[in-house]
Amino acid sequence: MKYSAWRSVKWTVVIGVLLIIVPSMAAQEAPSSYEVRAEIQTVILDESVDGNRHVVFEAVDESGRVFQVDSAQSYVQGVRYRLAPEQEVVLQIVEQPDGEVLAFLVDVVRTTSLLWIALLFVLVVVAVGWWRGALALVGLGVTVFVLLAWMVPRILAGNDPVMTVALGSVVILCVNMFLTHGFRQATSIAFGSTVIGLGLTVFFAKLFVVWSNLSGLGTEEAAFVQLLGGQIQPSGLLLAGMVLGAVGVLDDIAVTQVETVYELRAADPYLSRRALFGRVMRVGRHHIASVVNTLVLAYAGVALPLLLLFFVNSNFELWRLINAELIAEEIVRTLAGTLGLVLLMPIATALAVWIPTRRSPPTSNLYSHHTMKQDSIILETERIPSSSEEKILNVATATSAVFSPCRASDFALFQKC
Repeated sequence: MKYSAWRSVKWTVVIGVLLIIVPSMAAQEAPSSYEVRAEIQTVILDESVDGNRHVVFEAVDESGRVFQVDSAQSYVQGVRYRLAPEQEVVLQIVEQPDGEVLAFLVDVVRTTSLLWIALLFVLVVVAVGWWRGALALVGLGVTVFVLLAWMVPRILAGNDPVMTVALGSVVILCVNMFLTHGFRQATSIAFGSTVIGLGLTVFFAKLFVVWSNLSGLGTEEAAFVQLLGGQIQPSGLLLAGMVLGAVGVLDDIAVTQVETVYELRAADPYLSRRALFGRVMRVGRHHIASVVNTLVLAYAGVALPLLLLFFVNSNFELWRLINAELIAEEIVRTLAGTLGLVLLMPIATALAVWIPTRRSPPTSNLYSHHTMKQDSIILETERIPSSSEEKILNVATATSAVFSPCRASDFALFQKC
């Protein structure tokens, strides 16, 4: 009995020691891998093999170590990048247990090029948009800040992605719209309309995701996020992406419709609300037709590589393409966002037309005053003996100052009378 107990204790100790030693030995024997930033010193070989570019070069990292890299061993990186001396690249360094060091091409450093592109963008926006363009750039900075400093951390912390994106979008819209378009009644109406359209987009996105039975794991990125942050719901992340993608276009539709109402009202103060609504709706329908086509092409561009893969497959079937979750996500994204845009157009137009403005149109008494004055002018001109042509000319000349604030249609009606 004692021997049996001692044997159990012995094997327990042995197993415990093995559990401690074996992982540590495996850790010591496993190769270490890390990335470094290096500069190409010499291009040893640059050739084309079967239509693919093959490059062998030497690069030096910040510590002075020299690595020889063969693009043929670096996935497809050497095929798609233009490599030349003095160009900076990102290398993956793998140190083997036997001391051998391997270097693989991962990426090229393009931060300098991106800075020049951003500078060109800023110059063009400011040159064309003047101070409004500068304010739009400030609003863009606010958008990036809210997205990276508030939305992303809250979603990673486990908060509802849809509610987080919706609230962040309201903040972005509020800052950008009033900063860019000014603190005006038209901007307030456009902002309220956009918030309504945002709510409609959220509703349709939730409805369509449930209806089409989407899991939110149609892309590799979403699957990785689910593995790394298990508390994030993939379907909620999909919905949040749909809402965020439609925010900018909602802003565009609302501002265009409201500003069109105010411009037409300023050009013709006597235009009835029904006629004003009809004219602005005709403008909005043209805008909607263009936006719908733009959204479809934008989302099709995202899924273009998958479309090519399906068509390359000899066993391609159309229903299988449409049924693929990645394609279905883009279809639902397009339709949900477009429905929000289409319904926002009449909402923004109606609010801008029927909400009273601070400046009321001319009253009927003023119009009656012009009518009485025109009658007196006609009577005076009829007493002057002249030909018919001269009489008409006298009436038109005398009444031009009277009808200057009135509509052209009113003056034409007076001429007929």
